[in-house]
Amino acid sequence: MLRAILESPRAKLHAAVAVFIGLVLPGGPLLAGSGVFSWNMFSKSATYRMEIVGITSDGTTRRIEPRAIGPYVNRSLQSFLPPAGQWQHDPVGLTFRTGLDNMAQLACLVEPVVSTEVTLEEREDLDATPRVTVARARCR
Repeated sequence: MLRAILESPRAKLHAAVAVFIGLVLPGGPLLAGSGVFSWNMFSKSATYRMEIVGITSDGTTRRIEPRAIGPYVNRSLQSFLPPAGQWQHDPVGLTFRTGLDNMAQLACLVEPVVSTEVTLEEREDLDATPRVTVARARCR
Protein backbone atom coordinates (compact mmCIF):
# COMPACT_ATOMS: atom_id res chain seq x y z
CA MET A 1 0.00 0.00 0.00
CA LEU A 2 2.83 2.43 0.88
CA ARG A 3 4.50 1.72 -2.45
CA ALA A 4 1.33 2.56 -4.31
CA ILE A 5 1.03 5.86 -2.45
CA LEU A 6 4.67 6.85 -3.08
CA GLU A 7 4.46 6.16 -6.83
CA SER A 8 2.72 9.48 -7.35
CA PRO A 9 5.20 12.33 -8.17
CA ARG A 10 3.29 14.63 -5.81
CA ALA A 11 3.57 12.10 -2.95
CA LYS A 12 7.33 11.81 -3.54
CA LEU A 13 7.65 15.59 -3.40
CA HIS A 14 5.62 15.73 -0.16
CA ALA A 15 7.78 12.99 1.37
CA ALA A 16 10.99 14.82 0.38
CA VAL A 17 9.71 18.12 1.80
CA ALA A 18 8.67 16.38 5.04
CA VAL A 19 12.13 14.82 5.45
CA PHE A 20 13.81 18.17 4.73
CA ILE A 21 11.67 20.14 7.18
CA GLY A 22 11.58 17.45 9.85
CA LEU A 23 15.19 16.27 9.79
CA VAL A 24 17.57 18.24 7.56
CA LEU A 25 16.54 21.77 8.53
CA PRO A 26 16.83 21.22 12.29
CA GLY A 27 19.53 18.52 12.20
CA GLY A 28 22.01 20.11 9.79
CA PRO A 29 22.86 23.18 11.91
CA LEU A 30 22.96 21.01 15.02
CA LEU A 31 25.62 18.81 13.40
CA ALA A 32 27.46 21.90 12.15
CA GLY A 33 27.57 23.25 15.71
CA SER A 34 25.45 26.40 15.48
CA GLY A 35 22.18 24.94 16.77
CA VAL A 36 20.05 27.40 14.79
CA PHE A 37 16.70 25.74 13.88
CA SER A 38 17.63 22.79 16.08
CA TRP A 39 15.67 21.01 18.73
CA ASN A 40 17.93 22.44 21.44
CA MET A 41 17.36 26.16 20.85
CA PHE A 42 15.83 26.82 24.29
CA SER A 43 16.27 23.40 25.86
CA LYS A 44 19.22 24.44 27.98
CA SER A 45 20.72 27.53 29.48
CA ALA A 46 24.33 28.54 29.88
CA THR A 47 26.30 31.36 31.39
CA TYR A 48 27.49 34.21 29.24
CA ARG A 49 29.04 37.62 29.51
CA MET A 50 29.40 40.44 27.06
CA GLU A 51 31.83 43.27 26.58
CA ILE A 52 31.34 46.18 24.18
CA VAL A 53 34.19 48.50 23.25
CA GLY A 54 33.96 51.57 21.04
CA ILE A 55 36.82 53.39 19.31
CA THR A 56 36.56 57.17 18.92
CA SER A 57 37.89 59.14 15.96
CA ASP A 58 41.08 59.98 17.89
CA GLY A 59 41.69 56.28 18.72
CA THR A 60 40.51 56.38 22.32
CA THR A 61 38.83 53.22 23.59
CA ARG A 62 35.50 53.53 25.36
CA ARG A 63 33.76 50.75 27.23
CA ILE A 64 30.04 50.63 26.48
CA GLU A 65 27.64 49.07 28.96
CA PRO A 66 25.77 46.23 27.17
CA ARG A 67 22.50 47.32 28.81
CA ALA A 68 22.88 50.70 27.10
CA ILE A 69 21.74 49.13 23.80
CA GLY A 70 18.53 48.02 25.52
CA PRO A 71 16.37 50.77 24.00
CA TYR A 72 17.38 49.61 20.51
CA VAL A 73 16.65 45.86 20.88
CA ASN A 74 13.48 43.82 21.10
CA ARG A 75 11.76 44.36 24.45
CA SER A 76 11.86 40.64 25.29
CA LEU A 77 15.64 40.65 24.82
CA GLN A 78 16.32 43.69 27.01
CA SER A 79 16.14 41.79 30.30
CA PHE A 80 18.81 39.35 29.11
CA LEU A 81 21.44 42.01 28.39
CA PRO A 82 24.09 41.44 31.06
CA PRO A 83 25.92 44.08 33.07
CA ALA A 84 29.40 44.68 31.62
CA GLY A 85 31.80 41.84 32.39
CA GLN A 86 29.34 39.97 34.62
CA TRP A 87 28.42 36.34 33.97
CA GLN A 88 24.68 35.80 33.56
CA HIS A 89 22.75 32.52 33.36
CA ASP A 90 19.94 32.39 30.76
CA PRO A 91 18.90 30.44 27.63
CA VAL A 92 19.87 33.17 25.15
CA GLY A 93 23.53 32.58 24.33
CA LEU A 94 22.70 31.28 20.86
CA THR A 95 20.37 34.23 20.23
CA PHE A 96 23.11 36.69 21.14
CA ARG A 97 25.75 34.78 19.16
CA THR A 98 23.72 34.76 15.94
CA GLY A 99 22.79 38.45 16.36
CA LEU A 100 26.17 39.73 17.52
CA ASP A 101 26.84 41.66 14.29
CA ASN A 102 23.57 43.55 14.79
CA MET A 103 24.47 44.29 18.41
CA ALA A 104 27.81 45.73 17.31
CA GLN A 105 25.97 48.02 14.89
CA LEU A 106 23.47 49.06 17.59
CA ALA A 107 26.32 49.96 19.94
CA CYS A 108 27.21 52.69 17.44
CA LEU A 109 24.02 54.47 18.48
CA VAL A 110 25.04 54.68 22.15
CA GLU A 111 28.34 56.59 22.01
CA PRO A 112 30.01 58.90 19.46
CA VAL A 113 32.43 56.25 18.15
CA VAL A 114 33.72 55.28 14.71
CA SER A 115 33.74 51.53 15.33
CA THR A 116 32.63 48.98 17.91
CA GLU A 117 33.63 45.51 18.98
CA VAL A 118 31.31 43.17 20.89
CA THR A 119 32.76 40.11 22.60
CA LEU A 120 30.46 37.34 23.83
CA GLU A 121 31.78 34.56 26.03
CA GLU A 122 29.58 31.49 26.66
CA ARG A 123 30.10 28.56 29.03
CA GLU A 124 28.08 25.33 29.02
CA ASP A 125 28.78 25.01 32.74
CA LEU A 126 30.89 26.81 35.31
CA ASP A 127 33.96 24.64 34.67
CA ALA A 128 33.85 24.83 30.87
CA THR A 129 36.28 26.83 28.77
CA PRO A 130 34.38 29.82 27.37
CA ARG A 131 33.41 29.89 23.70
CA VAL A 132 34.38 33.37 22.47
CA THR A 133 32.59 35.12 19.62
CA VAL A 134 33.55 38.62 18.41
CA ALA A 135 31.68 40.99 16.10
CA ARG A 136 32.85 44.37 14.82
CA ALA A 137 31.03 47.25 13.16
CA ARG A 138 31.99 50.50 11.50
CA CYS A 139 29.74 53.31 12.63
CA ARG A 140 28.24 55.70 10.10
